[in-house]
Amino acid sequence: MKRIEKIFLLILGLFLFKALLLAFYAGAEMSASSNPKDATMSDSNCLEEVRASLLQEKVALEAEKRELLAKKEELLLLEKRTQEQMAALKELIINAEAKLQELKDIQDERFKLLVKSYSEMRPSKAAQLLLNMDREMAVKILSQLNSSQVASILAAMPPDKAAAIVEAMAGLPARE
Repeated sequence: MKRIEKIFLLILGLFLFKALLLAFYAGAEMSASSNPKDATMSDSNCLEEVRASLLQEKVALEAEKRELLAKKEELLLLEKRTQEQMAALKELIINAEAKLQELKDIQDERFKLLVKSYSEMRPSKAAQLLLNMDREMAVKILSQLNSSQVASILAAMPPDKAAAIVEAMAGLPARE
């Protein structure tokens, strides 16, 4: 049974109990009273009060039911909007990840071209260019060349600069 129906039945039962108690007390007063017409009026008034009270409670419960239904519809609408927004966000994330992968692929391709150009340079020219760039980038480029190319390029560098790059390639911290 729905909650509202249970509440309504409980209230109805309480009012009926109240009516029975009032009828019982009215009956006791009626037996004490000598006029039966007064007892009938009392019973009639009691029933009218109970009927009016029950009707008022029924109206209040129906208003609460309408309010709950309106809130339920609003919640369903909000849930639907939230699901639509979640789906849109998931789509945006997928698109962003695809664009990031595309950018990474482009960067990887450009880096491969850069490494290829250094591998085709004369060792002295490659050494000069690598000395003038960021050490991490120089290490990254040298790491992609074969060992004979790296040896030729390092041999073309001043010994202290070559030693610093070799240490960086080995993963040692830079000396100040």
